This record gives sequence, structure tokens and C-alpha cells, in this order.
Amino acid sequence: MARTRRAQGFTLIELLVVIAIIALLIGILLPALGAARTRARGVLAMSKLRDLGMASTFYSDVNKGRIQNSSHSAGFNWFENGFPWNFALYEYFADAPFDPLDPPDEGAWLSVVNEHYRSPLDRRVQEEGERPVTSLPVNSFGQSVYFELQWREIGSARGGDEGRPYRYRRSIIRPSETIMFASLAQDADEPDHHMAHFWKNNNAANESVAIDRFAPGEGYVFVDGHAEVESFDDTFDPERKRDLWDPRGW
Repeated sequence: MARTRRAQGFTLIELLVVIAIIALLIGILLPALGAARTRARGVLAMSKLRDLGMASTFYSDVNKGRIQNSSHSAGFNWFENGFPWNFALYEYFADAPFDPLDPPDEGAWLSVVNEHYRSPLDRRVQEEGERPVTSLPVNSFGQSVYFELQWREIGSARGGDEGRPYRYRRSIIRPSETIMFASLAQDADEPDHHMAHFWKNNNAANESVAIDRFAPGEGYVFVDGHAEVESFDDTFDPERKRDLWDPRGW
């Protein structure tokens, strides 16, 4: 009489070994995948910073070399003081100038905001109905205010001087070493700019530039349009007399 062969299968111990190996592989691969995803987001974030630098260059080209403002100096009279950079640079991403008296529909505005003014390393997204089109959007980036400051704001030695020495690109003698845009911290007090002169003049701490969003380092775009990832201390360090925000240097 022929014997019936028993179907072969895994023993409990073998199954546990396989499960342990799979868990080990997942533990090894997940951090690597997370790091690769962060690097990919960082590359895209740097691309957005470069786009801002290029848009700013185009803006200056058609405005006699003038650098766009932030809300720090634009105030409430944009037509006299100049539009804040979100609105001044809008046409370079949307092929139409921003007119606050006849603003674009919210969908067109948000497509620019979330595509060009938001970093993929910043999880915030501005939703429809969250803010009026003519108000400052949720920004991942902020502009240095040095380009709109008066002399009296930059140095106490020029206390009564209301001239704006860095309003035009031709006045920036170190364009490749002067920061224009940097990542904006999510809890920053200022919605679109960095009060960088306070750090040196008032010994104030940085509370606006995001720190290590690029893990490590932060993204910066310079007046000449190039972008770099640097630690904040390599852009501003009183002990080393290093200041890449002030166009004069330290």
C-alpha cells in the first residue's frame, strides 16, 4: 500500500525567524527612505528659493534696478510705498501683475502661493477661504529688510538720515555674499520678512529664520540669485564678525 506524503510547510520557529528578518529589514530601510524623502524635498525647496531669486532679478530689471519691498515698509499704501514681495513678484509666476483693486480669483492666487511661496519642507498649506487674496499669505520664506531700511535704522551714527542705501541692486557691493531670502519659521512674528538688523544693532536673538529645516542647515538665496544651504551661525555670528545679511558685512 502506497504511503501518503505529508504536505510540507513552515514550522512555527521558521515563521518567527522570517518575521524577525522582515522586521529587521524594515527597521534598516525606513530611516534611509525617510532621509531620501527629506533630501528630495530639500532639492525642491532650493529650487523654489532660486525661483524667488530669479523673479526678484526680473522685477529689478523692469523697475530701474530697485529691489522689491516686504510688508515692513509697504505699509497700507502699496501704490506709494511699493507692493510687498508676495504681490510684487506675483506676475513672474502667473504672467499677470497683481492688482489689489482688481485681484485675481482665489484659485489663481493660491496656486502661486502654494506652488512658489511654500516650501515642501513646510507642512503648512493655505486653504481656500483662509485669508483674503489681498492679505499676506502663509509664507515659507521671508525677505531680509535691509533693502528697505533707512540709514537711521541701520546705524546709530546716521541717526537723522532717512536715505535708503540698499534700495537698488547696484548699491549691493557683495551680491554673492548678501542674503535676500531665507526660510521663515512657522512661529515667526513677521509674516514675510526677517528683521536681520536687530540681531546686530539690538543684540536680539533670531526668531524668524527657520533652523535646520534642511536637516542640517537652512536654505538661503542671495542677491545674485544663487542659493545655498548653510547653518544660521554661518550667516550671522558676532564672535566671528560674520554677517551675510547686512550688505556692508560686519
